[in-house]
Amino acid sequence: MTIKDIAKECGCAVGTVSRVLNNHPDVSEKTREKVLAVVEKHGFVLNENAKQLKSQERKNLAIIVQGTSSTLLNGLLERIQKKLESSAYSANVIILDENENEGANATRTYFSIKPLGIIFLGGSPDRLTGDFEKVHVPSVLISNNAGSLGSQFVSSVSTDNLKAAYSSAKFLIKKGHRKIGVIGGALDSGLSRIRYEGFCKAMKSARIPFDFEKSYAVSKYSFEGGFKAAENLLKENPDLTAIFTMSDAMAIGAIRKLSDLGKKVPDDISVIGFDGISLADFMVPRLTTIRQMEEQLADEGLSVLLDKIENKTAPSHKLIPFEFVDGESVKDISTDAP
Repeated sequence: MTIKDIAKECGCAVGTVSRVLNNHPDVSEKTREKVLAVVEKHGFVLNENAKQLKSQERKNLAIIVQGTSSTLLNGLLERIQKKLESSAYSANVIILDENENEGANATRTYFSIKPLGIIFLGGSPDRLTGDFEKVHVPSVLISNNAGSLGSQFVSSVSTDNLKAAYSSAKFLIKKGHRKIGVIGGALDSGLSRIRYEGFCKAMKSARIPFDFEKSYAVSKYSFEGGFKAAENLLKENPDLTAIFTMSDAMAIGAIRKLSDLGKKVPDDISVIGFDGISLADFMVPRLTTIRQMEEQLADEGLSVLLDKIENKTAPSHKLIPFEFVDGESVKDISTDAP
């Protein structure tokens, strides 16, 4: 019985089983119990000597995940871990709350475990300054563009978040919506700020005013965050016809709350998401959203980092195409607009 056998029986990734056996915190309790049940069933014992030898042979990376509940980031992490399993590299995974400073955490990680490279999943280039400039190993920021840093060590692979948010807002406007609320992250996050700028650009081009204090609800990138934010938005704006959200998780949480409030989506109010997670395709109504190319983001991000480590290549900042998914959660009210 090996870790791979356990993973197969559990229906989990090998990396997930490894995290359970090594008592890492970034595993759900349900998954942990499932893995441990299989371990107990077969009397599996982790070979510590082999584990130590393997860790000495493998090259260490650090993966810093900005957000404990992002479905997209969890998907990116899972794919990167799977690809690392067949490589000469291993990774220490650090999970941060959305409000924690990833640059400061990366600096501490660098001086404590000396990784050959760092992968940031989520996060903001604004925080990769100050003490982080002492971190002289290749790093890649996946999901946000870090070109503005001008760093010789930091690369990035991301969706064009400004263009994507602009496209979503323009779609709502084209469908006749003028009273639009926003559920988004705190604007000290580079990702949230850029998506908000894209939204505002579309509103401005259509000469539609937007009251930030009244119509922007701050939320975590989570189901719970969207659920709470939707209620706050409706209290301040009972006549909203549409909500632009900065993640599918926010959108799904918002739709649940709207239903609880007796609102039908999209008949009474339209909702648009961002990310294109698989769950969005199974929603009723099917979610209209921006689909980020998850596999391409993960694969390109890891490739850029390893190329920098192994071949000393120059930093690069790649934009990955996105896809607009015209689902069922936006109603065309253009014929009703004055």
